[in-house]
This record gives sequence, C-alpha cells and structure tokens, in this order.
Amino acid sequence: MPIASMTGFGRSAGIVESYAVTVEMKSVNHRFAEYSVRTPREWSFLEEDIRRRLTSAIARGRVDVFLNVERTEHAVQGVNVNWQLLDALVAAEAQMSERYGVTFEPSQSRTWLMYPDVLIPMQETLDEHAIQLGVGRLVDEAIGTLVEMRRTEGARLAANCLEKIGELAEYVARLREREKLVVESKRDRLEKRLRELGVSFDDQRLEQEIVLLVDKSAIDEEVVRLQSHLESFREALEGSGSIGRRLDFIVQEMHREVNTIGSKSSDAEVSRSVVDMKVLVEQLREQVQNIE
Repeated sequence: MPIASMTGFGRSAGIVESYAVTVEMKSVNHRFAEYSVRTPREWSFLEEDIRRRLTSAIARGRVDVFLNVERTEHAVQGVNVNWQLLDALVAAEAQMSERYGVTFEPSQSRTWLMYPDVLIPMQETLDEHAIQLGVGRLVDEAIGTLVEMRRTEGARLAANCLEKIGELAEYVARLREREKLVVESKRDRLEKRLRELGVSFDDQRLEQEIVLLVDKSAIDEEVVRLQSHLESFREALEGSGSIGRRLDFIVQEMHREVNTIGSKSSDAEVSRSVVDMKVLVEQLREQVQNIE
C-alpha cells in the first residue's frame, strides 16, 4: 500500500430510494483512528455500517463524514390534513369577522392551508436494507476519492522527506571528515603546547593523552547511530501500510543524536552543522506527523 497522508477530502452523490443523497468526508491528522459520522436522525441506522467501511480503508487520522439527504418529488406520497387545527383557524377567522363586522367567506380561507402543520406530507416508509446498500455504494465512492487524495499527498510528503534525509546524510558525511580533522588539530595543538613549555614527551605517551582528550568530546558513536537512523527512515518509507508512528519514533531518535553531538563537540564548524541539522530534523518531524 502506498504511503498516505492523513489529510484529504472525498465526495459522492446519487439518488437512493427517491432521496437525493450526498456523502462528504474530510480527514485530518490524529494520533489514532477516529471517525465522526453525522446523518439525519431517521437515517442514523447507517452510522455503524459507515464506520465499518471507514475502518477497512483508513488506519489512522480523524475522519468526519457528513450525510446530507433531500427529498425528491417521488418521496412524497400525499398529504394529511390536520383538520382539527384547520377548523380552529377557520373558526377564529369567523369570530374575527363577526367581532369587526367583516363579511366572512369560508371559501377565501385557503390561506390557512399554508399555516405550519396544517398540511403534513406523507413520507414513504424507509426501506432500510435498500437504503443501506445504496448509501454504502456512495460511501465507498467517497472513501475511494479520499484515499486517492491521501495517497497523492503522501507521495509528495515522501519525496520531501527523502530530500531532507539526503541533506542530513551530507551533513553526516561532513561530520565524519570534520571529526578526523578535529583529532589532528587537537594533536597539533597539544604537541605545540608541550614544546612551548619545554616538556619532553614520547609518541606513545602523546597518543594516550590525545585519546583521553578526544574521548570526552568524541561524536563518532552519535554519528554512526544517526547514520543508522537515516537508513531506517529510508527503509520505512519503502515499506507499506501505516508507518507514521514508526517514522515519528525514528525522527525523535535523530533529534536526540543531533542534540548530543551539539553538546559534546566544541568545534565551531560542527556546531554550525548541528544548527542546520536541527532545522532539517524539525522539518522532518512536521512532515512525518502528516503521514498515516
């Protein structure tokens, strides 16, 4: 399964049992899988089936689903007249005419038919099974659109992450070379200082002192682990399924190693590289949080 983003939008529309139905869904970042389904009250029996379909297609992210239903002309089979209410309204009009001396003509009282709740549309009985099948097809179409958008965005995120991993790899290579130069520089400075002080020394003793001096600020272990994390990140991107959490963990480990390198090394060039690497790792973290 291609890498997917957690953000996207899907929509579908059609006629289901004489009703115009529109399904819209949008997804955003979330640590886990969360689904919110909103339907008209009388269609709430569909919510469980919609969630089931979402679960089979989307592993992570918050998905909001909106089911909009409109009656078509075929959905109304006739009307019921609330005669009790209509009689009361006409009687009230007759009393008003008598009170104010106005001629009362019941034939002109048709306007009361437009009064709320006088005419009650007769709705056809919902065939829940047929509606579930019809809406299910629309939901699957909307999910397909949503998933495709998430995959398109996921491919863009993956490309961007690989670009940043490549830049980090270049910094790691520089750190390796710089670490060698730092050791040689410390050796030269120590030899120079000993000569200035007129202290005699042999090569073996000098090597021991250099080892002790370098060991406190050595970053080779951190660099090796950082390189390993970069390789793990690439391998994860080549995998399938929901990999967002794994990538997030790897980025946390990268951040830890870069911080350690910065705190251990006193070399100015290494410090500058660490600042740039922190920026890249933070950008990676932001991108990874969008991946399913």
